[in-house]
Amino acid sequence: MEKHYIEFNEVDYIVPAETYNIEYSYLSKQGFPFTKEFLLRSLYISPLSKFELASFFGFNQRELDVAIEEPFNKGEVSYLEDGRLSLTMLAKGYFSVWEDKPMVEKPQSRASNVTFELVGFNKVHNHHGAWTTGLRLDVNHEIQSMSEQHARGMFTKHFQRFYESGDLGSIKTQENALPSLYSVDSVTRKKTIGHRLRRKFEIDFDNKLKPFYVDKIYENDDAIVHAVSKETDNIRLENNITSIQEAWDVFEDMSIARFVKVNEIDLRGIVAEMATSTNNKPYELIIGPLYGNQPWAKIEQAIKQLKPIKQQGNLKKLSWVGANTKYWGMSENFNKVKESIEGYQKSNKGKNYDLALYLPSDEQVNAKEKASREWKHKIGNLSFCNGILNGLFDGSVEVILLENEFAAVSYHLSMPDLSPAPIPLGYFTKDKQLVKHIAKVVDDFLKGSIAHGKPNLIGSLNTNR
Repeated sequence: MEKHYIEFNEVDYIVPAETYNIEYSYLSKQGFPFTKEFLLRSLYISPLSKFELASFFGFNQRELDVAIEEPFNKGEVSYLEDGRLSLTMLAKGYFSVWEDKPMVEKPQSRASNVTFELVGFNKVHNHHGAWTTGLRLDVNHEIQSMSEQHARGMFTKHFQRFYESGDLGSIKTQENALPSLYSVDSVTRKKTIGHRLRRKFEIDFDNKLKPFYVDKIYENDDAIVHAVSKETDNIRLENNITSIQEAWDVFEDMSIARFVKVNEIDLRGIVAEMATSTNNKPYELIIGPLYGNQPWAKIEQAIKQLKPIKQQGNLKKLSWVGANTKYWGMSENFNKVKESIEGYQKSNKGKNYDLALYLPSDEQVNAKEKASREWKHKIGNLSFCNGILNGLFDGSVEVILLENEFAAVSYHLSMPDLSPAPIPLGYFTKDKQLVKHIAKVVDDFLKGSIAHGKPNLIGSLNTNR
């Protein structure tokens, strides 16, 4: 029986990749000029005398001598003992069993830009996926130090495959014949870019994690899988059920708490409730971080239904409080959702809301400055971004909230026995009482402090303002 997997998280990994300009020559079969082609084809059928050849082409003696001079000089035609002209073994090699038209391989020079990632040295597309919103994988330093030699070797080994996949651009050959590599003349490193690889974390109803694989996307996919698995193992999770239970108590949660036990999650029950169209509860269950596809679809739908406000003094605030985990925000989808929320702020009819994104930082000396550098490195653009210490309930909870309109809450459960990545589960609601209560919890946190002189809110992280 086929297992049913539920996607609960996604992480992008960024692999350094280098682009090389490779100058090379390839052999391409080409035909001959009209007269020479038919001369060779005639002699391929049978040896002929000079008189028979002259009669066939309508040549006089001088014209025939000109026509056969080049084939003689190149060792393609010779005389038999009886005086007839015949093809040599060299010229007979121009013909194949499938083709009666003579073809000869000639070297053609060309240069192509080819990109290889530096973990398994696989050929990848020459597209820079940005260095932000992703976890960077360690490279093989031995490969990196000898990268040009490796590029030459991989290009030589896989030239035919690169040609067939169109990675080398348009190479012209006679009647679409496959070219063959003749020589690699030079390999020059041009630039380093980021190659992005996405891992989807999925789990079945028995709480078994789906193994990670890349489905033969790469020639050396074992190296990629090993690097991702190593990075995943390096990020050790600690069970945060105590912080999650505290959050459930404060939020007076009746949505997710009933599905979570000490070492298991009733995913079958969650999915069954999500599929029930007659649900009369004041919320809808969601799975994943709030920038994940399923939660964001509900949030985006609610934002699109907002009516713009022309009087700026009455604007409500949309707050997004991030989770404090190594994986949160490490996906291209995070930036896409962030940009969408910024884009939905305004329309030609007015403004919908003010926006504030709260990014968690560990408690440390010069927390604001360090948080600004770290998040600039992680996500790039820090517009509307503010720093907070640790985050809601030690960073275990993520919230997107628009005052008096809607709220989405995601509990990022760290359960190392089930998954190496957090399992975000939560709910979306438009219920006024629930939204009001969630808003109070968030507001109390932002106005509070972890100790005397250490407020939770440490200020704007955008140093470019």
